[in-house]
Amino acid sequence: MKMWIEKWKHLLGILSIPLQGFIYMGIASNIGPDIILDYFWIDTLIPFVKWFIFPYISWMPVLYLSFLYLAVKHRRIYWRTLLIYNISVMACNVVFWFFATLVPRPDVDGADLASRLVNFIYESDAPFNCFPSVHCLTSYLLFITLKRELVVKLSVRVFMYILLWLIIISTVFTKQHALIDVFGGILFAEVTYQVVHYISSRNQRRDKLATTSM
Repeated sequence: MKMWIEKWKHLLGILSIPLQGFIYMGIASNIGPDIILDYFWIDTLIPFVKWFIFPYISWMPVLYLSFLYLAVKHRRIYWRTLLIYNISVMACNVVFWFFATLVPRPDVDGADLASRLVNFIYESDAPFNCFPSVHCLTSYLLFITLKRELVVKLSVRVFMYILLWLIIISTVFTKQHALIDVFGGILFAEVTYQVVHYISSRNQRRDKLATTSM
C-alpha cells in the first residue's frame, strides 16, 4: 500500500483543478455593481446554436482525463502543464476580481435535450467573469501541449484537435462567451506556456553546464 501511495501521490496535483473552481465561485459570489459588458457588434453576428452545448459540457471530463493521462504516462509534462494551468487560471481570477464582465444570454425554449442542457448551464453558471474564458484557456493549453510535446497516434491526435477546438468554438455559439473572451483565454495560455518553458529551458541549461563543469 505504501509503495502504491508513493507511486501515485502525484495525482493529488489534479485536486488543484477543483480548488481553482472554488476560488472562481468565491469571486463570482462577490460581484459588485460595476460590471462591464464585453459583448460587441461582431458577437451579435454569431448565432446561438444550442447543439454546441454538447462539446461545451465535454470540457470538464476532457480536462480531468487529459491530466490523468499525463500523470500516468508523462509525469514531467504533467507537472509542467499543471503549473501552467494554475498560473494562468490564477491570473484569470485576478482579472475576474478587478474586471468583472458580463455576456448576455438568449432565452432558450424547448424540451429537447440540448435546450435542457443549455438552461441547466445557464442556471448553474452565472453570466459573469467571462474575460478571459477559462474554457478556452485550458482547451488551448491541452491543444498546444499535445501538438508540441506529445507523440500519439494520428487518429488520436486528429480526434483531440477537433474536440478541443469544438470546445473553444462552442463557448461563443452557446453564448457563454464573447469573441474577446476566447482570444483572451488563448493569449493567457500561450503567454504562460512560453514563460514557463523559457524558465524551464534556462534552468536545464544551467544545470547541464554545472554538471559539465564538475
